[in-house]
Amino acid sequence: MINRKSQGFLAALSAVFLGFQSLSYGLVGSAPHTLEGITELSPQEVYQKKDHLKVIDVRRPDEFNNELGHIPGAIRVTLGEQLTNFLQSGNKEEEIVFVCRSGTRSAQATAESVRMGYKFTASMSGGMIRWNEEGLPVEKK
Repeated sequence: MINRKSQGFLAALSAVFLGFQSLSYGLVGSAPHTLEGITELSPQEVYQKKDHLKVIDVRRPDEFNNELGHIPGAIRVTLGEQLTNFLQSGNKEEEIVFVCRSGTRSAQATAESVRMGYKFTASMSGGMIRWNEEGLPVEKK
């Protein structure tokens, strides 16, 4: 027998599953990888699709222009209150990829965007460390 508390939990779990399932098929016609329910794109996938994605770098200002640089055209919106405000006023239908140093903060940003109703967001796996390892272009302003 399932009690009310269990019913609520199952309903919430179903909603999260359905939300993440829709992400798996929506992002620029790709079938991205998922990590614990977070859609991930490799640096190569981001580079190939950069003209169709809004790239949001969630690192601090001092990291954005450090030795790892940033993806050309990326917008810096620091994880935390700044990102929350940005997402509250953003287009929930826009295709966004979040980037950070190693992939942890971008996964957090992706999870927050999904909670806020965004339909097509992903985290770049490996962050700027992997982007640089793969020799992809960077800016350091």
